[in-house]
Amino acid sequence: MDKIDKEITEVTSEIKSNEEAGMFTYDFRVKLENGEDLKFRVPSNVIMMDSPLKGYKSANGTRPMLDITNRLVYSPLDKAVLRKLLIFCGVSLLVGLLIGAGVMFAIGKVSPIFDQAPAVNMTVTTESDEIAETLENEKVVEVKADSVVVQQPVETELAAVKYLQDSEVWNRTAMEEYDSLKGLWDALNTRSFKKLTDKKFDCLLGSTKFKRLRDAAKQLASKTWSSNYTSPGDEDITIEPYIKKLENLAISDN
Repeated sequence: MDKIDKEITEVTSEIKSNEEAGMFTYDFRVKLENGEDLKFRVPSNVIMMDSPLKGYKSANGTRPMLDITNRLVYSPLDKAVLRKLLIFCGVSLLVGLLIGAGVMFAIGKVSPIFDQAPAVNMTVTTESDEIAETLENEKVVEVKADSVVVQQPVETELAAVKYLQDSEVWNRTAMEEYDSLKGLWDALNTRSFKKLTDKKFDCLLGSTKFKRLRDAAKQLASKTWSSNYTSPGDEDITIEPYIKKLENLAISDN
């Protein structure tokens, strides 16, 4: 495929419209190998929670699909296969433990050197500790797989503050990858400034940009807007002009 149509493609569906429940329409975007975006639209008479493409997941995480364009990322990992693999590993470890214990018992019957109880107990305790550690590691892997955070970077509040301070353009998809920034871009786009005063964003005050933004937002928390700041599908906010508009608006209101 040399060229991708930039217009959103309608995807046909056998789902019949439910007049009582209403019909939802979701836009999706998939990055192709040639760097272009494939956009398509899917109708549904229920709120979509998962990606409509097999082998892909939503960059929005486990939350419902958005009424703006949803980015899908390739994620072929099958949780059912992973669980089976973990069960197989657990069974293999248990069988190995039983075989090892049987061999040690047989050797103890033959060689008098194993009659020394302290030495035997020490060996068994060491192997038990190693197995417990292995099972604990597997438990961590399973939790990560269930929460769909495989291959995601470890998020820190310091990294989130650095992103806000160093980035001239705040991108929704990039910000949603930080736990500390989840929901911030949407609050800015809808100009729901009261949300910016939430205590969960206190950890971001190390960024002077965010501090200026919050100071202005506190004075505009009671105002409402009927439209979003960006156009549908646009996930970028150039932050410095945005902050200056808020600061000027706050001054004029006072």
